[in-house]
Amino acid sequence: MGVRSLALLIALLVLTGQALAGRLPDTIVLSPKVLAATKQRILERDRELMPAYKAFIADADRALKAPAEAVILKASAPPGGTMHDYWSLAPYWWPNNETLDGLPYVRRDGQRNPQSATEKYDRARMRRMSSDALTLALAWYMTGDEEYAGKATGLIWSWVCDSVTRMNPSLNYAQSRPGIADGTHYGIIETRDLIKVCEAARILEPSHTWSKVVTKKVTSWFTDYLKWLQKSSFGRKEGNSLNNHGTWYDAQVAVFAMYIGKESLARSIVTSGTPMRILSQIESDGTMPRELERTRSRHYTFFNLEAFFILAAIAEHFKVDMWKWTEPNGVSIRKAFDLAAPHIAKDAPWEYGKTGVYDPFAFTALFHRAAMVYKDDRYTDFLKALPADKLKRDRAQLFY
Repeated sequence: MGVRSLALLIALLVLTGQALAGRLPDTIVLSPKVLAATKQRILERDRELMPAYKAFIADADRALKAPAEAVILKASAPPGGTMHDYWSLAPYWWPNNETLDGLPYVRRDGQRNPQSATEKYDRARMRRMSSDALTLALAWYMTGDEEYAGKATGLIWSWVCDSVTRMNPSLNYAQSRPGIADGTHYGIIETRDLIKVCEAARILEPSHTWSKVVTKKVTSWFTDYLKWLQKSSFGRKEGNSLNNHGTWYDAQVAVFAMYIGKESLARSIVTSGTPMRILSQIESDGTMPRELERTRSRHYTFFNLEAFFILAAIAEHFKVDMWKWTEPNGVSIRKAFDLAAPHIAKDAPWEYGKTGVYDPFAFTALFHRAAMVYKDDRYTDFLKALPADKLKRDRAQLFY
């Protein structure tokens, strides 16, 4: 092949990749219109977005070099399980200082045991995998560069598809409590990170790297995991939780159902289940008492709202407006968010309970989504209380 022919072929491949990435993405939680608008603004070199975009691409380039993650990379299997079983330690449980062997572990709410984030367990690697997969998928959508798509596909393939490395579609050993339980239903909240995997998979489907085989295997895995969530004793207990655990359970089931095509299940959750969650968790003044009981009450207030926002985003697929759904006594998602929003900054007063460890940048996406759905810039104005240099590089303004 001549140099000219090769150059034309490369140009054609690049243009084809850009055209595929230019399609409106079939996302579940993220707004396709926001993604498309951001892509256009980046093409126009919008100066307001460029600092965040450059930081985002730098993160995507870092993820390109990261090794694939897999549950089999831990040093040993959980007691009674295999290397393919996901294993984690309950983060607020610590060795018992009053016993020689440190057992049974004891709870210290709000104090994270650093052991839970070590490579002995799978929590950190699943979090990295999910975050990197979505970052790379979005980078492919924004640039059309198939290298990003290929890496993202590989990460997802290793975690849920490859029979040699895949995670079993169950969570029997999550948030273990040494000396008490090999696993608990509370660990189900950790697979909220897999919502990012479903989103990444949807974004990547038009890419050259993704294929029907990958879609089939990923769909099969989430079908099995969703079945486990609904039918296992752990899943049923988590679904009955009356705090953020219950909200996040619903968010996961709804997203996974949407991904595998069980839209009737997702519809049922957001039209019937979400109103019940709102009524059982949010007071007429907007407070969420079960989150305020915690030693990190501000964190858990926003954390629960994040799950409610996901449910409201899914409701949009069914032309149901949970963003504005309100009980006669005024109880609503917006009422709860309006109470919390002015307190996003670390130094903002918080009169509702103990603050504890808290990172406001974990929740900036909520403010961008609120500004869009409520057509009220007041919400993004609240973010101006955060450090300006970090705020201008925050990727939430690109994708939410």
